[in-house]
Amino acid sequence: MKDTIYSAGLFDGEGTVTLSHSHKNDKYRTPMATMSSTTYELVEFLKQRFGGCIRTHKVYDKNHSQAYSWGVSWNKALTFLENIQPYVKVPQKKKRIDYILREYKKVTKRNGQYSEKEKASKLEFERLFFEL
Repeated sequence: MKDTIYSAGLFDGEGTVTLSHSHKNDKYRTPMATMSSTTYELVEFLKQRFGGCIRTHKVYDKNHSQAYSWGVSWNKALTFLENIQPYVKVPQKKKRIDYILREYKKVTKRNGQYSEKEKASKLEFERLFFEL
């Protein structure tokens, strides 16, 4: 439990919850949770606890520190967000997390086949998310 609360604190300070296209040909966006840091151990901690991947950023200036990003998407993102949701304090992040957890699975079909009405609902879900 302490690790989950700690993870929520890290995410409150440096994390992002969004909807993103996982592949450039995707019609619809999927949940993503990411966090960047110049401290590798922090992103490694999240990867060990919740899975996902770590990316190393290119250093463009000798005065800049090496930076890393951790990220999860799809169901791993939903699981991560479910775990940290009770402990998140930043209002916009909390609203976005609550909305994704409440609505994403309602508008997402496992087989990816949508009727016109379902497509409209999916796109409306995305539009409302970005208005939060």
